[in-house]
Amino acid sequence: MEFKSNKIIIDPNDPFKNDKLGRKPHVENFTTLLKNISSPIVLSVNAPWGQGKTTFLEMLEGNLQINNCSAIYFSAWETDFVNDPLQAFLGEVNKKIESLVEGDKEKSKAWVKAKSAGAQILKKGLPVLVKLATAGIIDAGKITEAEAAKFTEGLSKDFLDDYTKSKEAITSFKENVSKALKNEDGGASQLFIIIDELDRCRPTYAIELLERIKHLLDIEGLVFVIAMDKLQLSHSVKGVYGAGFEAMGYLRRFIDIEYILPESDLDAFIEQLYKVFEFDIFFQKRTQYQAFRYEKDYLKNTFKLLAKAKKLSLREVEQLFAKVNLVVKSTAENVYLYPDLLAFLIVAKEYYYESYSGYINGGDTPEKLIQVLHSITPSLKSIDSRACAVIESSLIGAKNDEYQGNIGGALKYHEDMSSDESASTDEQNYSHDVVQITKSFDGFRNSIDLESLKQRIEMLESFKFNS
Repeated sequence: MEFKSNKIIIDPNDPFKNDKLGRKPHVENFTTLLKNISSPIVLSVNAPWGQGKTTFLEMLEGNLQINNCSAIYFSAWETDFVNDPLQAFLGEVNKKIESLVEGDKEKSKAWVKAKSAGAQILKKGLPVLVKLATAGIIDAGKITEAEAAKFTEGLSKDFLDDYTKSKEAITSFKENVSKALKNEDGGASQLFIIIDELDRCRPTYAIELLERIKHLLDIEGLVFVIAMDKLQLSHSVKGVYGAGFEAMGYLRRFIDIEYILPESDLDAFIEQLYKVFEFDIFFQKRTQYQAFRYEKDYLKNTFKLLAKAKKLSLREVEQLFAKVNLVVKSTAENVYLYPDLLAFLIVAKEYYYESYSGYINGGDTPEKLIQVLHSITPSLKSIDSRACAVIESSLIGAKNDEYQGNIGGALKYHEDMSSDESASTDEQNYSHDVVQITKSFDGFRNSIDLESLKQRIEMLESFKFNS
């Protein structure tokens, strides 16, 4: 039995083999754009956390490779342990460029020189002197005026020498990288560098990486594709430069073209999760009971409805579904799931815990959670009135059965509304449905065992779900 959804594996020979979200046309169009674009250039792939940027970029790298393009993928987050992003860049591209220049003495020589210049850029000269001075090794109070003048003169000379050497190293670095990328007709061979997880890096590293790309790696032939959650990254920029800093404008300085990752097909993603978690197999065994035959569809459709209404990311959907899976798989074969109510309570527990806890622990009447239900989206009833009515009536019915009289005014409101001539036909019909479904929960055979459902949901607290 599967308890988690595994990472999508990208086959380098068939990047779209496991494409469950319909990314193929977007990746193919993006690949065509990259092949025809002029360099140097920096493109960003922007999307919030958990929307599938990594999978998109891995497919992009694979598709570039099978289109005979040189591409490198690396995670910035996995390289932010180094002091300077240039070091990570040289380390990541070294093997790829060495393979490109193999057999060409001039290009190989140029790449060796480029790496040597890069090492020179990475050397820290003046900052060390300044740190020694500010650390108290030099006691300013005990330095004579002549000594101070001599020190200042030496420091100025070191500063100018360091500046000159750095400038020469940068020029040498760019020239030799450019030579290494030259093709037979004298133009530049494109090298696509795909950078992921930038927004997960420590703020200073993320900013330094962007600055290195823009000011040091603006070399003909280099095409950067950087995945980012621009809003999250802007917070990192403000964390370094201050809350009042215009972070979005600052980020635009580094990005030439911004690509907004299209929203994923959430229906297809949830269908895939059903397969991963083997729900079809699980629910098939329960169809021997007439009353259980539509559980699978009700659970799926209601979960889709809530996920769309909440605008959940793919990662959030995946994590919630793992919790749904545990509750479902801990339900006895002859016990009805109450799938609509189950899906809603798990979402409520995750995002509206105070209202959920007040309801599930027996104290509150259903009104607070019903307000939560309708606050998720004002048009929820018109999108799927059946699911909404079932959830609302289940919230009332579970309390009515387990805690006699603890339903507040929830049911009476719909009894009055169903016969209120001033209400619209849709409102009257909806209230009528809630009343009828709520009444169907009366009696031993149809009662909702809220305590049993609570125990299975609360069992989730004993499990740790890693992001």
